[in-house]
Amino acid sequence: LQVIAATVIGGANLAGGMGTAFGAVVGAALIEVIRNSLGLLGINAFWQGTFIGGAILMAVLFDRLRNFRRNE
Repeated sequence: LQVIAATVIGGANLAGGMGTAFGAVVGAALIEVIRNSLGLLGINAFWQGTFIGGAILMAVLFDRLRNFRRNE
């Protein structure tokens, strides 16, 4: 799940065919920055996972909107 989250947040297209290694690295770095920041703030692991899940949902929503507009 972490790898899929990193690639989606990094800009990979869930429909397939698009995505870069650089985007996956940026997505993984962003996930770790969020996780470490929340850990430093003293937020427990459950809520860290919730924040990461929210970031994944936002990335999927953005990806779907981008594909919808491209197909019109």
